[in-house]
Amino acid sequence: MATSLNNLKNRLGSIKSTKKLTNAMKLVSSAKEKKLSNEYNLAIDFYNRFLSIFNNTIFINPNNPDCDSFNNNLLKNYESEKRLLIVITSNNGLCSGYNNEVIRFLKNYYQKNDEILIIGEKGRNELIKEDIEINEQFVGYLKEQTDNFDDLKNYLVDVFNKGIYREIDLIYTHYYNSLISKVEAQKLLPIDIKENKKRNYSPTFEPTKDEIINYLIEEYLYYTLFIKIFDSRIAEESARRLAMENATKNADELIDDLNLEYNKIRQSNITSEINEVSSASKIAKR
Repeated sequence: MATSLNNLKNRLGSIKSTKKLTNAMKLVSSAKEKKLSNEYNLAIDFYNRFLSIFNNTIFINPNNPDCDSFNNNLLKNYESEKRLLIVITSNNGLCSGYNNEVIRFLKNYYQKNDEILIIGEKGRNELIKEDIEINEQFVGYLKEQTDNFDDLKNYLVDVFNKGIYREIDLIYTHYYNSLISKVEAQKLLPIDIKENKKRNYSPTFEPTKDEIINYLIEEYLYYTLFIKIFDSRIAEESARRLAMENATKNADELIDDLNLEYNKIRQSNITSEINEVSSASKIAKR
């Protein structure tokens, strides 16, 4: 019985130590999630304003054919069988099913001849188990860079201009709120030009139309990469916070169960000792 009690004490001590760790990690992830969410709200406001400028400058209008005469390779449709899928996963673990959801979505989205550019070591580790060819050039990108996506943007512009891919898509996790995130896909290239019936005119460009269009298109690609990857970061921290919160709750339940078992055994031992003393006392009186 003593050995059993000692084992329970050791388990309780171990679980309480783990609980302290998971609770601390939950608090850290919660703070990071809140900070990223506040920064994202500012960033998405800027991005939406930029999209408004973009869609009022580069658009199609059936009443004004000149509006769709844009000379930029990032708007072209290439006749290639390949798509490039940029997949955003995490570099760190302990974020529950975050990476699993991304990989599950990818497997359903993936088509024959697709190529994958993986960002995040956890996603790379999962995909190398599959019979899928992956490009690991930017695998540790989010770990090393600080919100500078020029290298990635320039790489995508280069490979698309060469006509290697008919389409480049981004697979990321969209953060809806503190409880809900969802894996989604967005086509990055070629850029789809929207119809704008409110603008029955051709904008006046200064210095030149091509210079302005080329600048806006590359900025669009940069900011779209920025905002979607930023979105994934918040979703990752949210998943990590939820995982640590659940681990802490599980530890609490396990501690309660072990405390109950410990008290039962302890009470049983006390009862046995009382019975032994009582029996010994009766024998002595005889």
